[in-house]
Amino acid sequence: MGAETFYIRSLTVQNTIMAIVALIMIALLVRCFLKKQTMHAIAVILWMGFFVWFFNGPFWGFSAVTISPQGIEPHYGFLSVFKPKHLPADTCWKIQDYRGGIRRLKQLHYFVLDDDIESLRVRGADKLKTLESIGAAIDRINGKSMGERVKLF
Repeated sequence: MGAETFYIRSLTVQNTIMAIVALIMIALLVRCFLKKQTMHAIAVILWMGFFVWFFNGPFWGFSAVTISPQGIEPHYGFLSVFKPKHLPADTCWKIQDYRGGIRRLKQLHYFVLDDDIESLRVRGADKLKTLESIGAAIDRINGKSMGERVKLF
């Protein structure tokens, strides 16, 4: 079996969102340096730190994953440089279902690898099928069931 890449959400959309925010931050930083506004420049640098933390933190999971006999590699977009992961092929997985949104009415799903690496949250039967396909591919490589589906509501 060769390498298979599964897209939970479009990497292009994720990279576009990150690029727009990064360009805004860089433009603000250049503007602050040109106008010699050190306090504003410090504030923009702090916001840039928040930006990197947010897109690499627990609120923003991977949006694609490559599965091969050599291992599992989640893709986080262009900020994967800060968060490179390569897991062994026999990594345990879970699909977790929970209620999300402000009033907890939306049924969301996400994929968890090794109990701490999470995908983006998704809704809908087609996205759930993608998550199940990822789990099936991991199981196929290992020849046995390596995961489960967990409901958190």
